[in-house]
Amino acid sequence: MSLRSCLLVAVVLLMAAVMGLAPTARSEGEGDRFDFREVVKSATEKVFPSVVFVKCIREGHEQGKAETEEVSGSGVLIDSSGELLTNWHVVEKAVEVRCLLHDGSHFEAEVLGTDKDTDLALLKLAREEGSPPLPQAVLGDSDSLNEGDFVMAMGAPWGMARSVTIGIISSTRRYLPGNSEYSLWLQTDASISPGNSGGPLVNTTGEVVGINTRAIAWGGDIGFSIPSETIRVVVDQIRKHGSVQWSWTGLQLQPLKDFDKNIFFEATEGVMVAGTDPESPARRAVIQPQDRIVGVAHLQVTARTAEGLPAIRRLLGTLPLDKP
Repeated sequence: MSLRSCLLVAVVLLMAAVMGLAPTARSEGEGDRFDFREVVKSATEKVFPSVVFVKCIREGHEQGKAETEEVSGSGVLIDSSGELLTNWHVVEKAVEVRCLLHDGSHFEAEVLGTDKDTDLALLKLAREEGSPPLPQAVLGDSDSLNEGDFVMAMGAPWGMARSVTIGIISSTRRYLPGNSEYSLWLQTDASISPGNSGGPLVNTTGEVVGINTRAIAWGGDIGFSIPSETIRVVVDQIRKHGSVQWSWTGLQLQPLKDFDKNIFFEATEGVMVAGTDPESPARRAVIQPQDRIVGVAHLQVTARTAEGLPAIRRLLGTLPLDKP
């Protein structure tokens, strides 16, 4: 090889190294870490044993007489003692709740508390004292999710025991007016069918980042899950009080950039007061429409768009009930 050719090869290798294109040695097992099949398998193995099939006997009096019906859903164990999460609408009006676990064991369950506003319920399996610990799932951080992240929906679709579907996070901050004033939703295209309600939405590290709750059957796979940041607030309240004691202020809030009403305020911080309910604490405090709230309980708040409203309502709703 001529001197000119050697110099040319050297220059090309140097440029490749600078640009990060030079071939590098791969450590043993590195390929396995990036095998997506192994990622899915590992995450599934961590959570699947904690997925529960929930069957309820519901009693109602809609026709003027007592009528019962059988409904089913899903749940996920979040404590080795037998506490599990599901949806409020799964156990609504239930007079009997039975749970089937991954290993085939089955137990009746007590409803420790529910919250209709966020559609969550906390149950406890009726087990003998001193029973061995059960597999439990770990609650992850829904705030760390990004659009495009892979997730898995686990549960019992159409009452067929348990299954897993895979998809991505389509939106991390979906606002659904009239469907939970206190929480945004995680939107996913992982298939969520009737019966999946109450089952976990799982990230690729095997953590529960949401509880599957709603789906739209038409227009493609569009499902919605309650994020784990909301779940933590609700579970803490139910464990302490048996329910979520949302404080009522009577405030009606409006974002700074209200696209739906074509109203845009010049402020860049805070949230606007659209009105107050009659006889409410906000009305008695003489809070007026067009007032701007910039802080709650020494915390700064801002809702530039409608997606910012649920977090502020949740903050207001968790204010102490015994303080003015």
